[in-house]
Amino acid sequence: MEKTVFITGGSTGIGAASVKKFIQQGWKVGFMDINKEAATALIAEVNQPERLLFTEGNTRNRADIHRAVEATVQTFGSLNSVIANAGIHRSNTLLDITDEELDLMIQTNIYGTVNTLREAVPHLIEAGGGTVVINASDQWFVGKAHSFAYGLTKGALGQITRSLSIDLGPKNIRVNAVCAGTIHTPLVDNLFQKFAEVNHCSIDDYWREENALYARGSVGKPEEVAEMIYFLASDASSFCTGGHYLVDGGLVAH
Repeated sequence: MEKTVFITGGSTGIGAASVKKFIQQGWKVGFMDINKEAATALIAEVNQPERLLFTEGNTRNRADIHRAVEATVQTFGSLNSVIANAGIHRSNTLLDITDEELDLMIQTNIYGTVNTLREAVPHLIEAGGGTVVINASDQWFVGKAHSFAYGLTKGALGQITRSLSIDLGPKNIRVNAVCAGTIHTPLVDNLFQKFAEVNHCSIDDYWREENALYARGSVGKPEEVAEMIYFLASDASSFCTGGHYLVDGGLVAH
C-alpha cells in the first residue's frame, strides 16, 4: 500500500531533503512552507507532480496548517505520517532577548509544531495508526551559548515527544524526535552571515570553526538527517517510540 506523509518546512534544508527521500521511497508527499519560490524549484527538480503536493502557509497560523493537511488528505486519500520540521533560529541570551523575539521563537517552534500535530494526528488515527517525527535538536541534550530561546523551544519539543508517545501509543501511533547537530542549511548560513556582519569577519571563518567541532572535519548534510527521519517514519522503526535520535557526528559524546 502506498503511504502518504505531510512535511512542514519542506522547501529547503532538511525539509527538502526529506521530501526527496520519501518520494524516492515511493511515498506520496504533501508539504507546506512559507517559501513558495524554493518550493516551486523543488517540485521541478523532483518532477513527480502526481505524488507531490505543495501548499503555501505558515505553521504559526493553524488555519494554514488545516488547509494544507486537508488538501493532502483529499488529494492522496489518507495520511500515514507527519514530519513536524518547520522552525527558526535566532541568536540571543536571557539578558538581550526582546519580548517580540521570544514570542516569535515560541510561536514558530512550539506552537507551529503543536498546530501541525493537532491538525495531522486525527488523520493518523483515522488511518488506523501511523508515525510522528518531530525535528528537535542536539540542544535537547546540551546547552549552547547565545541560543537561549532556541534551546528553550527545542527542549519543549523533546518533552512533547515523550508525552505524545505515551498518549498516542494506544492509538497505534509512534512518536520520535530527530536531534541534529549543525547541518549545512540556508537557516544556518543566514545565522552565520549575521554573525560575520556583526563581527566584521568572513562567514567562511564561522564555517571553519564549526566544521572543526566534528570528528570528520565537517558539519552534517540535510540528506543525512533525512535518512533518520525516513527511518523513524517507516515500518523499519516499528519498535521505536518516545525516543530522541542524535544525528550529530558525535558532538554530544564529547
